Amino acid sequence: MKRLAKKAIIGILAASICITSATGCASKGNKAYKNDHGYYLNSVDQANSLVDVSGDRFDSSADNGYYSKSAGVGINVKNKDVLSLIKKGSLLQVNSLGVSDTEYGFEYYYMTNAAYRLFNSIPNDAPDEEVEAVQKKYDANINKYTFPYVMTVRIPGDKDKKDADSITKRMKSKFSHIDEIGKIGSDHYYFAYNKDYQDLKLDKSEEKSLQNLVNNIETMKKDICIFPAEKADSGSAKNRIQNIGQFNTKTLDGTAVNQDVFAKNKITMVNIWATYCDPCKAEMKDLGELYKSLPKDTDLISICVDGKEEPDLAKKILKKNNCDFKALLPDDKLNKTVLNKVSGVPTTLFVDSNGNVLGDPIVGSRSKDKYTKELYKRLSMISAEGSASEVAK
Repeated sequence: MKRLAKKAIIGILAASICITSATGCASKGNKAYKNDHGYYLNSVDQANSLVDVSGDRFDSSADNGYYSKSAGVGINVKNKDVLSLIKKGSLLQVNSLGVSDTEYGFEYYYMTNAAYRLFNSIPNDAPDEEVEAVQKKYDANINKYTFPYVMTVRIPGDKDKKDADSITKRMKSKFSHIDEIGKIGSDHYYFAYNKDYQDLKLDKSEEKSLQNLVNNIETMKKDICIFPAEKADSGSAKNRIQNIGQFNTKTLDGTAVNQDVFAKNKITMVNIWATYCDPCKAEMKDLGELYKSLPKDTDLISICVDGKEEPDLAKKILKKNNCDFKALLPDDKLNKTVLNKVSGVPTTLFVDSNGNVLGDPIVGSRSKDKYTKELYKRLSMISAEGSASEVAK
């Protein structure tokens, strides 16, 4: 794991279960077939007729799992024990498995309470030396702090050799059990998992959770879906958020809001967060202070990805940190145009008055000063007319 600043060390690589890769219909004529390994594969990516490896219907639009057209892999997590750990934030999901931005599958890993205590012991204003010391301790004892649970991945066969080598090395180094699911074209698909968690530094309350995870490995395997990956011509650019689009939702306090929220300002910071995300909560105080000192013609709003499920907790977090900015609840359109293309929380976008996204998103938490610098950087990108059309990447 690379060194990251302050409390952003964890959470950056992990996405919440509800903010995975884009869904949607594709070409017609899917004919699922059973291969020599006994698993069902899909002949094309037709969203409304996909089946999982056990032959049951797969719902690519479900929010209880993962579905990526570029990866050629999906999963609908059905087990309640597993889902509860995901919601709690103990079981984290990683999508960026290769060296590029292309998705090739997913990995779930368990983060122990001891690991969270270690990272949460770092003060927000801790010097770099202190952060590095904690990072080194984590890296030296990673097998005691985290448990690689399962991984489902597509290994590209004809192209992307660097990614193929990187993913293969990662899979073999982290997982003791690797099952081949099948082959589509020149691409190979695998399901990898671990059962032995004896080296973990666990609280007594965690032992049952880990045993439940191990007991449900076969269930997780049955719930995965394999299909031909979409071949993108422009790498990750196709999945990039270019415009927020139209939406019609409400804030946590029930106020109606739509895309016009951007119209009055040159730039609006959009902070995407979740109540279960410690790095998200760690930066809330800075965001609250930033909101009160925003430069002219700028604004700050947030989107709480689990605000509908945890409205009281979301309000409590915002109130505790004196955050007076609007907190939006995601609707179907925001899920489709924004949240399904976000790789992790917290993520912050900078949006112009027309809803265009300026520059790259910021993944991970930042200080008030660093966000202020990024805000001025985006302001400098806007032309005299206030349009980002020529400078948005």
